[in-house]
Amino acid sequence: MKNNQALNMTLLCFDPIHYPKNEGVMRRIHYGGSTESFPVENCAVYNEDGSVSLKYYNPTAKKVELRYRLHNYQHSKSEYRKDPDFYSKDFVIEPMTLEDDGYWHITINPGAGFHSVYFIADGVRVINTRGPYGYDGFDIRNFVDLPDDEDTQLHPVPHGAITREIYWSEETQRYRACWVYTPASYAFSDRKYPVLYMQHGGSQDEVCWFQSGKLDMLMDNLIARGEAEEMIIVCNNGYVLKETETGEFQEGRLDHVIINDCMPYIEKKYRIQTDRRKRAAAGLSMGGGHVRRLVFGHPELFANVGIFSSGECFPTVTEDMDFSKLFSDAAQFNESMDVVYITCGEADPRYDRTTADLRPLQDQGFKIEFQGYQGQHEWNVWRYSAKDFVKKLFKPNQE
Repeated sequence: MKNNQALNMTLLCFDPIHYPKNEGVMRRIHYGGSTESFPVENCAVYNEDGSVSLKYYNPTAKKVELRYRLHNYQHSKSEYRKDPDFYSKDFVIEPMTLEDDGYWHITINPGAGFHSVYFIADGVRVINTRGPYGYDGFDIRNFVDLPDDEDTQLHPVPHGAITREIYWSEETQRYRACWVYTPASYAFSDRKYPVLYMQHGGSQDEVCWFQSGKLDMLMDNLIARGEAEEMIIVCNNGYVLKETETGEFQEGRLDHVIINDCMPYIEKKYRIQTDRRKRAAAGLSMGGGHVRRLVFGHPELFANVGIFSSGECFPTVTEDMDFSKLFSDAAQFNESMDVVYITCGEADPRYDRTTADLRPLQDQGFKIEFQGYQGQHEWNVWRYSAKDFVKKLFKPNQE
């Protein structure tokens, strides 16, 4: 697991090969546009004891530090849930050590799973371009992915494909992009597949479920073992911005984009089953609120929903939506919906409110499943949420 290629891959570079010095072949790159060069080395090495050794090249820096969050949860789950500031209190800043090779070194063990890490050189946050990086927080950031669940790693199984599709949106009057996962069998068959529309969270984008969530590898492994049905997955950007006559942008409706713009495009280009019981939507955090509006606002189109760590939790009526009719009859709801799966990190401040929203509905007999996972508001929770959700979808007994 420690040498699995998935740990260092990004969507910009699938296999960033680094050449060890002891092979006699020294690959070098130029530094800062000058004639100076330095050896290309692996800047994130995963160790057998569960730690990771990081390097950052900057021989002229006077001080380099690494900021990251520990996953040992020093406080009780209830303390985290009552005080969101506990989340930031788990961040630590540790000094890195400059070696003769011009690289700054550090070894950390923040716990298994996905972690954002921040390199700080002389007080300024920088991107380590030789280490794994992705998009989050409306920004590029480095990460480490300490082995946790083998299903988010590469294994010798049939692999699906990820395709970027560009379509016109009448809602925004702009072109939009979505990423589409097709299972390995899609290219070799003529049958139709069920579809899952998967949404990211706040400050993320349409790539995050594949870059940070490793959703394609998760699906490949589950499908290969027969634990998940083959399906097509569509990831859209959750930010729907419409340009006004003054040149400013105002927020539009994601459900309008998906239903009126994206779904017709996808169903025309891909072999998609259009039965509502063969459609699902899921999302994390902000995306959880998006898919709740999408599915519960359009039950004639969807019969499956997964809501992970939603900031809105699970109200049936708010200022801008009213699902009270859908939730007025438990028997009718249960007949209409196949999978309603709600999750949250057990140390997430959203946990208590989510369970409080759900409890009266569950007591009335609504078939809504809730699952808590170890963790806070983070990818470690959302990966397991997605894994358990897709395993429930599109089973033959749901037809």
